[in-house]
Amino acid sequence: MNFGFLVLSFIFSVSIPEAVKEEVVDDAGEYPDAVIIRRNIGEGLLKVSSIHASEEKGEEAVLTVFKKGKFDAVCSDDKRFIKRLRLFEIPYITPVVFIAILLKKGKLPIREAHKKLDLLSPYVSEAEYDTVKLVLDNWRLQ
Repeated sequence: MNFGFLVLSFIFSVSIPEAVKEEVVDDAGEYPDAVIIRRNIGEGLLKVSSIHASEEKGEEAVLTVFKKGKFDAVCSDDKRFIKRLRLFEIPYITPVVFIAILLKKGKLPIREAHKKLDLLSPYVSEAEYDTVKLVLDNWRLQ
């Protein structure tokens, strides 16, 4: 499962560069990730950025779009890419942390948040999983 290369704005507008769409959706056939991303683009939940990233692929296209656009952060689960983002002090968020944010914003019910965290558990570090699980386990609606 690859959730990498999403560019995120905290108003919950999520965009991907055209190069990422080509790599992850157009060239990926019917892999589960490709099907989900294709559906989310079709439903308007994901936008394909109109910002031109030249001939760049993947991470480079994400960085170009981030720098040229008005985005708050990059969303990725790729540890190597996250190290680069840290090095260049580019704000980022991981998919499991995004689950906690969606819960806090009232966009995701607690049961669904637990389900989504469990689905992502094989793809995240134990520390990150445990931290978000602790947030979910201690969630109280006020």
